[in-house]
Amino acid sequence: MIRYRKIILLSLITLSSYITQAVKDSSDLAVDLDRINRIEMLSRNLFEKLHPTSSLKSGDESKIDFDNNKLPLSEEDFILNSHLLESGVPMQYNEKVEHLINYFATSWQSKLKEMLVVSNYYFPIYEEIFDKYDIPLEIKYLSVIESALNPHAVSVSGAAGLWQFMYATGKLFDLKVNNYVDERRNVEKSTLAACKYLKSMYNIYGDWYLVIASYNCGPGNVNKAIARSGGKKTFWEIYDYLPRETQNYVPAFIAMTYIMNFYEIYGITPSVESNNKPRLVKVECNSDYSFDAICSVLEINPDELKSFNPELKRTSLPSAPNTFSLKLPYEKALLFWQLEDSIDRISERLREWKPPVKEERYVSKSKSGKHKIHKVKKGESLHSIARKFDCKTWQLRAWNGLKSNKIHPGQRLIIKNS
Repeated sequence: MIRYRKIILLSLITLSSYITQAVKDSSDLAVDLDRINRIEMLSRNLFEKLHPTSSLKSGDESKIDFDNNKLPLSEEDFILNSHLLESGVPMQYNEKVEHLINYFATSWQSKLKEMLVVSNYYFPIYEEIFDKYDIPLEIKYLSVIESALNPHAVSVSGAAGLWQFMYATGKLFDLKVNNYVDERRNVEKSTLAACKYLKSMYNIYGDWYLVIASYNCGPGNVNKAIARSGGKKTFWEIYDYLPRETQNYVPAFIAMTYIMNFYEIYGITPSVESNNKPRLVKVECNSDYSFDAICSVLEINPDELKSFNPELKRTSLPSAPNTFSLKLPYEKALLFWQLEDSIDRISERLREWKPPVKEERYVSKSKSGKHKIHKVKKGESLHSIARKFDCKTWQLRAWNGLKSNKIHPGQRLIIKNS
């Protein structure tokens, strides 16, 4: 019965002619447009960053328009469709959820189409980790709301990565941040940290809506809302006492979960991608390996390699006690294992190589500032240099360990301050 209803609905959408209008906004149904616009900005060129060899056709080429920017969706349809998900998180329908479903399916449709493609890479990774921690699989849609599935996303407040961890919170969950790496951008490690946080919040609240709310505004604000509501323990009961962004955050999660599962019913299709999407594989690299050596031997662009490993802040491998897990396209990973000895040899030569010392035209000061370095010029003698710097020739010999007054052009002499 549900299948026939879907076919009928698709036919109606295909045969109808729709007129695009602006989404109507009202105070009681206000969308957190600041966050949504940021997601829209972050998702721009996202697929190309993740997969430089692939391409997406513009989502607007096949954009589906709806009358008054509203999907043909009733509460009954929502309940019947959501029941098919067998979700571990309740799927509740109200005007706020409806408003956001319409927004994601219309004004945000081109980005939604991109998310449907990019999610094919991230969601399997999420689901494997979620399964170990007994986290509902639908929680994966939180990262769409948080970062538009962009590991390079950074908020105004400094939150970073797919799951938008602040620096301090990331540290609490063992995410390393230093001059070389930012593990908040690492897909597996940040997802693992998110699972630990979400699980700890569920142990406190026992309600996934409150857990999701706490992910947005922190448990302190959720606890305040509970207290101000007189001890109520559900999201909708404490709704009026939560920060405005959090009031919209849970409805946005429900809306995103719905539309990313049932987009086909409304004729929406994912962005078209080429078949060149790389399959990434982890290889264990000695931390002494040179980034340049890896790129040279594997014939891979440094920026491309860095895009496959978003936690890297520089085009160099971080120091590690043992090895560093580097992600490479499958074919390049095979090449790495075959030519690792060459990478090791080239890396060693690069470590031993020292750049030529740049000639100094003038007298330079030492780092300590306690003496100067003078480069001997053609025609200069120890006597002339002594006169120039108002010192004695024996002092120049003593300062530089000279056994005689013999010097040569290009030689550097220490001139100590008198």
